[in-house]
Amino acid sequence: MRVCVVGAGASGLPAVKACLEEGLDVVCFEKTSQVGGLWNYRPEQKDGATVMETTVVNTSKEMMAYSDFPPPEHFANFMHHSKVNEYLQAYADKFDLLSKIRFNTPVKRISRHPNGGYRIQLFNGSEEHFDKLMLCTGHHAQPYHPQLRDIQKFQGKVMHAYEYRNMKGFEDKNVVLLGIGNSALDIAVDIAKIAKSVTISTRRGTWIFNRVAAGGMPYDTIFFTRYYKWLMGKIPWTVANDFMEHKIQQRMDHDTYGLRPNHSQRFFATQLHPTPPGTIFFQQHPTVNDALANLICSGYVTIAEDVDTFTENTVVVKNGREFDCDIFITCTGYTFGFPFVDEDIIQIKNHETQLYKYVFPH
Repeated sequence: MRVCVVGAGASGLPAVKACLEEGLDVVCFEKTSQVGGLWNYRPEQKDGATVMETTVVNTSKEMMAYSDFPPPEHFANFMHHSKVNEYLQAYADKFDLLSKIRFNTPVKRISRHPNGGYRIQLFNGSEEHFDKLMLCTGHHAQPYHPQLRDIQKFQGKVMHAYEYRNMKGFEDKNVVLLGIGNSALDIAVDIAKIAKSVTISTRRGTWIFNRVAAGGMPYDTIFFTRYYKWLMGKIPWTVANDFMEHKIQQRMDHDTYGLRPNHSQRFFATQLHPTPPGTIFFQQHPTVNDALANLICSGYVTIAEDVDTFTENTVVVKNGREFDCDIFITCTGYTFGFPFVDEDIIQIKNHETQLYKYVFPH
């Protein structure tokens, strides 16, 4: 049985390994010259996902490791992207995966083969037939661009976080970022000391986790344990919510900083609870950042309401405040999709696909 794997990143590599362990004939197509996917930092590349120059992973090495290949002990708990890529390269070397990967070979189109299986058409003009297909291309390749009122009036630079590589070009600029996810905060922290001003516009706010928790331990080694999962399943969700809010508010008062999420009404509109008791901690994925509070306190970063409109050189937020802006960065996430795969194989609607265990129907 021939198996096609598309992408040699963090999910593609173990996919190839799993196929080899089952004695399958596997071929992996990778459009770049190295393994690693987005962890393979490519500052000059405009097409394809890649991390920022200063990216440090938000998950500790123990919690993100492959179960049969732990990272070296001397690697930092939270690895710089170069170390993550080094780890992935070592994984590929250890299990002899490179011989199954065709580098610099982007896939042009995937369609069903009339005799069953899949037809893989490559940009080099060749075509191959496979019995099975595994898509391991991630979801950071197609940026989502929101519809913004009067954006056409704005005369400054507009870009997506997808395009950001490093702080070069942001010196003495007024920068406004739309969104408050990990990318937005990473960029804000990166440029705060060199930009003229940095403003983060947020619609709903967010909870901020620090990488280092009580006792100096990585936060995820405390919260993501079997005991913690058991405990959260035993106590009422209202108690769990209050407990988590109390813990995170001890580190930084989100009300004082204008960061407390305000999405409880939307949550309860879809639930069977008669009265909203307050913000639901577990509804929104928290953001991980260690430096934001200090930068807000020292005036390097300002938190503002959601964007309302634009003028030629300013951004106006919902309460009427106006911020000078030379560069506007949308940090609004990504669109989930596979543009090179025929729709009869997989359909994407509203950034979702209905697949049982994410397996294509035959």
